[in-house]
Amino acid sequence: MVKIGRNDPCPCGSGKKYKKCCYLDPARNESIVHAAQHVNTLEELAAFLNRPVKICRLRVTLESIALDEMTDTISRTIEIEDHDTLYDLHLKIQDAFGWDNDHLYSFYMSNKLGDAESEYAGDPMGEDLDAPLGRDSPGSAAQTELRLLKLRKGKKFKYRFDYGDELIHTVEVLGILERSRGNQSYPRIVDKTGTAPAQYSYGEP
Repeated sequence: MVKIGRNDPCPCGSGKKYKKCCYLDPARNESIVHAAQHVNTLEELAAFLNRPVKICRLRVTLESIALDEMTDTISRTIEIEDHDTLYDLHLKIQDAFGWDNDHLYSFYMSNKLGDAESEYAGDPMGEDLDAPLGRDSPGSAAQTELRLLKLRKGKKFKYRFDYGDELIHTVEVLGILERSRGNQSYPRIVDKTGTAPAQYSYGEP
């Protein structure tokens, strides 16, 4: 973790002092402060912030609903910028499967459901969750950019949506790609396998 002084050069590379640059922009400042927790020097921070945008290609597979495992493969492949957050990924998964964004959710980066040490969570509006009784607060999905997670091809992690009906998904990193120079917009859905079941009537006779 590195601390940025108000009079230090802004890590964005503008040449201005931090207090007269990104410090004045709440969104950019939040991103810088969060990134600073993952590096050891100001030089590393500047290099990280000015790294070209990469594209994460992720396959999201629905594993179960309400403890009933899927018998067929139901997956969506999403491409998303690594500058986007886990909350942005949550919203795209909602769109890809046709779920209603009206419940809490968690990502477990260890690929183990319920692993509090690797959990990032939030509510439908992008707000952070309070700490459960006797536990530390989960990490902020809305403040955690994908590039901070150091994703690599083959990495898997869990996405849990709706703590009541328990829609459980596995997310697999298929690749980290160079961003196209065209006008392609991200995030986007690039592949669909299977038909997603109804979210609320699933399992009813």
